[in-house]
Amino acid sequence: MPKHLFFDFGAVLIPIDQSLTYKAFEKLGAQEALAQQGELFNQLERGELSSSDFLSAIQPYFFRKNIFKNDLAKAWNAMCYIEIPDEHLNLLKRLSKTYTLHLLSNTNAMHIEKIQELCGPFKYKQFISLFESVYFSHEMGSRKPEAAFFKKVLKEQDLKAEDCYFIDDREENAAAAEKLGIETWHFDPKTNDLLDLKKRLK
Repeated sequence: MPKHLFFDFGAVLIPIDQSLTYKAFEKLGAQEALAQQGELFNQLERGELSSSDFLSAIQPYFFRKNIFKNDLAKAWNAMCYIEIPDEHLNLLKRLSKTYTLHLLSNTNAMHIEKIQELCGPFKYKQFISLFESVYFSHEMGSRKPEAAFFKKVLKEQDLKAEDCYFIDDREENAAAAEKLGIETWHFDPKTNDLLDLKKRLK
């Protein structure tokens, strides 16, 4: 039986829809080359680029050269469209009575600010307070599936890998955790229900 639960954020605890960002970028005149700039997105998630520098870095990949950064930020945040579901918040409350909970997310400051806005300050604070620790990639300088990300969490929280259980929607992230001895659930938001977690933990 695990003692500690590691949760991914986007697509696990809160729905996201990346197609909304793709469509928003298209409306602003994104070039096809934008989709090939994965390292820029990774640098943002590692905190190697500030929000402002990231928006400046993607501006050249639009046919229009006079797009306001605020419009780019809105398009980038379009994938964050709904608050944290109440049923997930209630699930975390129940789980916190038996396990220690930890939030491990590849994210960036713009998305976190948008989620805070969607949830409102009270609900977001209530959500965050349920976790023993919160690890956002842009604050850590590393991102999943890098081993350094998981090793830092284990070391700082003084946890044994075999006592941990990790839920993530990315197969590569789950695989990286498994290599370190962490039990995982590769969560598919299209076919899985997070409310089934308690059954999986038995």
